Order: sequence, then structure tokens, then C-alpha cells
Amino acid sequence: MRVPIKAVLFDLDGVLVHSPLDLSAIKRELFGDSAIFIIEGIEALEGEEREKKNQLLLQRELEAAEKAVFDPAVGKLFNWLESNGLKRGVITRNSNLVVKLIAENHGVNLGVVIGREDAPPKPDPESIYTACRLLDVEPERCVMVGDFYFDIEAGRNAGCRTVFLETDKFGHLEPGEDARIRSLSELISVLEGWINGD
Repeated sequence: MRVPIKAVLFDLDGVLVHSPLDLSAIKRELFGDSAIFIIEGIEALEGEEREKKNQLLLQRELEAAEKAVFDPAVGKLFNWLESNGLKRGVITRNSNLVVKLIAENHGVNLGVVIGREDAPPKPDPESIYTACRLLDVEPERCVMVGDFYFDIEAGRNAGCRTVFLETDKFGHLEPGEDARIRSLSELISVLEGWINGD
């Protein structure tokens, strides 16, 4: 029997929030046809070039954030989490400025937010460990919900249970999750089984 869960951690883009953020286009703008991921590519740079690309990434993220909308299931889901005493947070490779803008624009309390300024980006598990310390919850009592293998790998590496949200873009992936859902509205039924340690 597994320990009961006490907190749920979410990826932001594509899970809680839908926006016109086009990471493929941003990557081409920053690095051409390189296969490198954006954050890792920027971190490999130094000095003025690194700062310039960081600012361009943030600009594109903020532009998309102004048009971001929360998934229709978020309100009911967050109310359910609160009524069942479950803490929540967001683990994102996005900037804290972007997360704050989206949350404030829609009046949504995301709980603890760990952005790329706070810890090494997913799939490194340190962002999850940081959130767990702030929430005062052990990783094995947390669930990580995401739509990309970075989310699931980070959760697994930290000792969390993981839920993979299938999307049109990444639904074909098989990252080794504990549970799989096709929409955020299905998450409650998964969590109900884990509250008591099932």
C-alpha cells in the first residue's frame, strides 16, 4: 500500500493553461534548426549573447501570456483539491514573471510556483524537491501532472507519483507515468484513488 497523497504539482503550459506560445518557432528564432532545447541552449551561452536570447525568450513568453486562458477544468479541480485538504503548486520551465502575469490576469491562486529562476529546469528533480520543502510535504506524497516526458521524468526522479496528460502535440509519448488521462477533467477520478494510498 502506498502512502496517501498530500499535494499535487502541475506543469503550466498545455496542462493548466492554454496559450499561443509556440516553442518550436521560438527555438528556430533563437537557434535555427538546432535540436537543442531552448533553456539548455541558452544556459550553454555566456555574456551578452546569453542575455540577449534570454530577453527574447521572455518577450515571446510574455506576449503569449497575455492571451493565455486556463483550462475549463481548473476551477472545479482546484476547489476539489482544497475541499480534500490537498496542497498544490506549479513546476514550470517558464519564467516566474510569466506565471505571475497569467495568474494575476485571471485571479487564480496557483499555490507554490517554481519557475526556471528557482531551480534547475525539469527533468532535474530539484524543482520538485524545492516545491515539496515549501509545501512541507514529502515527495512520495506528491503527484506530478504534466504533458511532456520532462514532467514525468522529474516526478519519477523525485519519487512522486506521476500523471501524464495526453495532448494533440505530445499524446503519442510514453514516458512511463503511473496514470494517464486524456483531459484535465479526468484527474479527480485518479486522485480519489490515491488520497487513501491506493
